[in-house]
Amino acid sequence: MIPRLNLPEPAFSPRGNRLDQVGDKKRVLRVWQTARVGPSTRRLEYMQFGADELRPVVFLHSIEYPNCPGWGFCVDAAQAGFGIFAIRRPGFGNSDRVNGAKEQALLIDHFLEEAGLENAILVSVGSACPVGYRVAVASPRVTYSVYVNCVFNREILAEFRPQWLGPIFAQAVQNPAGARVSLAALRQIAGQFGAKWFYETCGQKSPGDVEFISAYADDIEAAWQIGSAIQSDTFRDEIRYSLNDDPFLTDGVLSRVRGIALSGAETTETWRAGFEAEARRVGIPYGYLPSGDLFAAYQSGNMLLDLLRECA
Repeated sequence: MIPRLNLPEPAFSPRGNRLDQVGDKKRVLRVWQTARVGPSTRRLEYMQFGADELRPVVFLHSIEYPNCPGWGFCVDAAQAGFGIFAIRRPGFGNSDRVNGAKEQALLIDHFLEEAGLENAILVSVGSACPVGYRVAVASPRVTYSVYVNCVFNREILAEFRPQWLGPIFAQAVQNPAGARVSLAALRQIAGQFGAKWFYETCGQKSPGDVEFISAYADDIEAAWQIGSAIQSDTFRDEIRYSLNDDPFLTDGVLSRVRGIALSGAETTETWRAGFEAEARRVGIPYGYLPSGDLFAAYQSGNMLLDLLRECA
């Protein structure tokens, strides 16, 4: 594991997830552990899969899926020469909260440095993208970046399905009280109908998303347990930074970094139009993963690995 990170106190000892049910992949575990990072010694929870000498691929999760990639993807990545790191971003799980995307990026940059990671590939998903933009521009340790389901600076509240999600998110960004009410409403809905139903309802426009939710029910449940436990201020920051105009995203800002913006092929035409226009504005190439929408980065994992082998 990472030799240079500070060891956590016993209360945050490593935890193994359940083994999957597919052949030789039952021999390996994804283990979450917690390190103290940076001058402020903030706790940051992370998972490493694969030998230290493999090229690191660092995943930053979205608010809806604060979990690591599946066993199969991790095994396939290791066989392709990549070691997988997943970081539970500040405010999720055992990771200490910090204020805003800038402070998150600084903490993750400290992680990369203290872990001794070089020539890293950064994969930012959904609401993690504002953090990923900042890390990629600032850190020489990141040499290729992938942004999946990035909103950039465009209005997408009308895109959410079911339609009641948009007003909930709009209320969350208005003020702290609105965020508390919105988060409580989501917890109540999922508590009444179940996490699986909640995710399937949000992913109903994408056959790939529904397939992923069904195939990875345990991972989905684990993600909900982490995501539903966040504080309302973390919830508000996630929505505010990923759905409101981000002043960091000036014209051409991402032309300075090597990378690509990706979306799922099963998204809507209006999403595609806005996504492509914004990608051109900030100066980054774009493309589409063949299956999935909300969960495209995980549902189309093999295609993502192919892209990394070819382009990164």
